[in-house]
Amino acid sequence: MPQTTPIPNMAENHVSTPKTGENAPRVALESSQIRVLVSALGARLCGAYLRNKDDGSETNIAVNLADDAAYLDQDSYIGAVCGRYANRIEGSQYLDSDGQVTRLAANEGETHLHGGPDGFDRRLWSIADQSETSVCFALTSPAGDQGYPGTLKATATYTLVADNRLRLEITATCDQPCPVNMTSHAYWNLSGKFDQTASDHLLQINADRWLSVDDKLIPQGAPRDVTGTGYDFRTPTKIATNLPNAPEGFDHNFCLTGSRGELREIATLSDPASNRSIKLFSTEAGLQFYLSQHFNDAMKTENEVPLHQSGGIALEPQTFPNSPNRPDFPSPWLKPGETYRHVIEWVFNK
Repeated sequence: MPQTTPIPNMAENHVSTPKTGENAPRVALESSQIRVLVSALGARLCGAYLRNKDDGSETNIAVNLADDAAYLDQDSYIGAVCGRYANRIEGSQYLDSDGQVTRLAANEGETHLHGGPDGFDRRLWSIADQSETSVCFALTSPAGDQGYPGTLKATATYTLVADNRLRLEITATCDQPCPVNMTSHAYWNLSGKFDQTASDHLLQINADRWLSVDDKLIPQGAPRDVTGTGYDFRTPTKIATNLPNAPEGFDHNFCLTGSRGELREIATLSDPASNRSIKLFSTEAGLQFYLSQHFNDAMKTENEVPLHQSGGIALEPQTFPNSPNRPDFPSPWLKPGETYRHVIEWVFNK
């Protein structure tokens, strides 16, 4: 019989979780083509402002909210770095290498989502290093945090590596074996009009297979061929065109081509109306594509614009969901002495 590891205080908020008050420190990284605004609350991307060469005006294409209180109230992970484990773990538990059950804090029914009810998106990260083109956020997660074993130390470093190219490098170490899967939960609407749908964008994903899910959004069975389905984005396709042929909607993992650990182009998002596009690069094995369905009029941007229900597209590179319970999936395990490293890059074009 598997043994259960008791977890202390896993439902309590961590000491670094803000309650109320002013916005956390924010840092602007700027080039001739873009201004990026990032926050210590959740190591969060709060804006990506593309600059118009003709008149110097800016258009924000990364969905944001009015202030930190709104981010904490809405619990939508907008722009945040999610951890320790992004996406879902079935039943909020897994078996460790010794056959013991590790129980995690549940926050989506019985499911553990994006690191739990007090995940890294709600934490006040410290600024460990900063320059004109880069900022490094750091966070320590103590043993037992949200049910996870070991003390984990994470960093999230945003760097403008070119005038139109933003890199996010996420690292972590842990003094006990622990599943780790961290990503950016940025939402994009290339029109800059967050009160309008983003389903008219064109999406291309370098993936031949996808993971079907059950009613709890947990992957079921083996990866499936995208051919002949609404999940075939191997060529640029309008999202709204594929939606009628995607009976499960769009909140799914795509099994990326190429080698995990190698930084490679994995997807392109474009908006023909504005002629804007993003090329997405990652070192991970999967990409979670989610067309927002939970945005509503009560959620407002920094300019008090209400969000359209499908006004944002999340493209979250990561390992496959529920991988601690699926040995057939790419491994999420981080062992003592190892360093977890995930690199994401966005290339913006107009």
